[in-house]
Amino acid sequence: MRLSTVTAAARELTSTQPAVSQQLKSLERNLSTVLFTRRGRNLQPTAAALEYYAQVAPLLEKMAGYSEQLRADQQGGRRVNIVANCGLAHFWLLPMLERIRRDLPQLVINVTLSDGADADFDNALLLGFGRLQQPLQRTLFVEQVCAISSVEFAAIQGLNSHSALREIVDQPLIHMDESDSRWLNWQQWFAANKLAYPEPKNVTLLGNYHSVISAVQQSKGLALGWSCLIQDMLQDDQLIQVSESIVTREEYGYFIKSSSAPSSGETLVYQYLVEAAAQKLTLPD
Repeated sequence: MRLSTVTAAARELTSTQPAVSQQLKSLERNLSTVLFTRRGRNLQPTAAALEYYAQVAPLLEKMAGYSEQLRADQQGGRRVNIVANCGLAHFWLLPMLERIRRDLPQLVINVTLSDGADADFDNALLLGFGRLQQPLQRTLFVEQVCAISSVEFAAIQGLNSHSALREIVDQPLIHMDESDSRWLNWQQWFAANKLAYPEPKNVTLLGNYHSVISAVQQSKGLALGWSCLIQDMLQDDQLIQVSESIVTREEYGYFIKSSSAPSSGETLVYQYLVEAAAQKLTLPD
């Protein structure tokens, strides 16, 4: 129908002219219908062929598309690209990566770190931070934030998990670059606790959350700790919570987002990470 000659059809099919002619005759016998008449070197479709083609062509195109998708899943679907928020990647995803590879050995996992609010995640899973319940999102962790320090710094300053907020407001405070409004900052944290926070002073701003935690571990001051990221360090006594206050913002948190047509490999990893997040939330205090 498209190419008008048996020879051209045979070339596209990487077959031979006699083989295609034989297949065409077999189809006509099966349908008890003449599909083409010869006009010079070209084939002219009959009215029956035109009607038949209009009905079956969409089905054939669908079948070809499904077949191509299956081939892609089997050949290229082994590679799963993950674009992950730096903090979540460093403190949650990367420590779990060896276990993912052990449990899903058929996949090749490629992780890219990005704190961009609008990270490009075509053909990838996005593990980001921001407002929750956007299209295609699944919540991993709702934002819960407490004040943390190293055990050594807390001992020197006489701080513990029961310290009053007024005891920490004048301490050296560490935070990320405040140009990104998605992140809860110290001023907002104190305001949520109904404590007046004077003009920010003695505050060190660092470029990413990994640097913030590193500075805290070096006893440089206090920082805000996102519970899902620092939970293991609190349990291992690498860090300590100072004050009992935990500020929760239900509308913010960490999420996972998939493309509109995820591959089979992406679907496996997506489900794995959602289940891993749910298990972490049920860990004992």
